[in-house]
Amino acid sequence: MALADQAGILKPGSNQEQSMVEMLKVFVNQCQMAEAYFFRYSIIGFLGEGIISLEQEKIKHIPELRYDIRSLPTIEAALLERKAKYYEGQEIFEKTSSNYIIDSTVRSFLVMPVFTGTTVHGFIYGINQETVCSPELLDHMTKFGEQAGKILCSFSISQSHALLSTREWEVMREIAWGAATKEIAGRLDISEATVKQYVKQAVKKLGVSNRTHAVAELMRRGAIF
Repeated sequence: MALADQAGILKPGSNQEQSMVEMLKVFVNQCQMAEAYFFRYSIIGFLGEGIISLEQEKIKHIPELRYDIRSLPTIEAALLERKAKYYEGQEIFEKTSSNYIIDSTVRSFLVMPVFTGTTVHGFIYGINQETVCSPELLDHMTKFGEQAGKILCSFSISQSHALLSTREWEVMREIAWGAATKEIAGRLDISEATVKQYVKQAVKKLGVSNRTHAVAELMRRGAIF
């Protein structure tokens, strides 16, 4: 079955993590990658945080992997353009910061942004593709990444209802996406004072000390992806 067909019939799992596992499997099988990694992305600090990986048909949690995306042009380009990107050979090493060590066995690298609209929520990358990566495949991967983003966000919205009011969640989501108080007020058509009040209420409900910790806790619980 072609990737486009796979993407078209991809259904949400029973929870967010199960859906991510299924997405990794489709990614690996259709792109014929040796292994793949799923990361959450936050515009706050431009941080990529590892969630799970798929290697030799085994799922592994990878919270220890944390990347400053600004120092990884190969990934950053895909996220900025919201398009799947493919690199191979010397280009991989030339576009990777010296802060990161790349195994000499890495021959190719494909990264797919997971997004909705103009907002990037995460990304999947795989290494050592066994077949030729065509422009058509990259186009399919971009569409697949957008569908994956919609599925994962649907879980975030559902989970948030058990934690915060709709407005509180909308405000915290905007903060997670890097918006300032004034921007949030404009987008949601409320006053800056009201934005601050929603943040205060969310922080209290989540039992944390500040807005940054609140965003981190919502991400941990899957209420914001």
